[in-house]
Amino acid sequence: MLARCLERIDFCHRHDPRAFVAWSIDGVDVGRVHRDRVDELLAAPSPFARLGERLVLATAGGVAARSSALAEWVARAAVAGRVRRPTGELFPVSERPWSTPLAAVDRAAVAWLGVAAQGVHLNGFVRHGAQRSLWVARRSRDKATFPGHLDNLVAGGQSLGMTPQQTLVKECQEEASLPPDLAGHAVAVGSIAYLQQDGLGSKADTLWLFDLELPPEFVPRPTDGEVEAFELWPCARVVASLAGDAMWKPNCALVVLDFLLRHGELDAALAPAERWQLWQALHCG
Repeated sequence: MLARCLERIDFCHRHDPRAFVAWSIDGVDVGRVHRDRVDELLAAPSPFARLGERLVLATAGGVAARSSALAEWVARAAVAGRVRRPTGELFPVSERPWSTPLAAVDRAAVAWLGVAAQGVHLNGFVRHGAQRSLWVARRSRDKATFPGHLDNLVAGGQSLGMTPQQTLVKECQEEASLPPDLAGHAVAVGSIAYLQQDGLGSKADTLWLFDLELPPEFVPRPTDGEVEAFELWPCARVVASLAGDAMWKPNCALVVLDFLLRHGELDAALAPAERWQLWQALHCG
């Protein structure tokens, strides 16, 4: 059990820093680009330039000018097939998740440019006496990433200008038909951060975690096509799936492990020292 769970955590922390070059805005590092992509990044016309061993966004002006330059670069890169089609959803470009944004960039290019991103993840559970069950989402089979994999009840990226709570309420409605008055009872329980190399991309992600105890009569419904179905699993089944080969979306497995640890659902499977080891691995980012 412990070894398999540690493998799931390690998967999200695999990253070779030597393979990437940092890029900055006004002397502040805000991203990293794979060395194999530097020539593509600098291909004219480009708002980026080389400064010694580093890269900079060489655009005069403030946030709006930088964001416009990045938008033009993303549009050209999408036409060239370097990044996927722009989503229209802007993510902040900043040194840390809580720092003031220095620019904004389309979500489609976030991992390509190694920009730090934030998201919200909700564990929705139902209590049956002393036992708990967890709502598990099955991702649609036509999803571009991790089709058919297991997921949290609700999860979504946090776009520019949104707080975690606002993002959560929006995603609850869009993904699970979970109304705002119910979503508003979700409890913020912490965060998980990791730096993961995804091919030639770099995912510097911070996940804001929420728990929500749901009434037994509430049944989530897929709304936006991203989820195939929701299933209510006893926590014992969730534990067994994580200990085995069940296909969980990697970062969602971390969120569920955090929930199980906090609620004592792994007490029977792991000794105290093993649970502490698992907790440290989860929160080392």
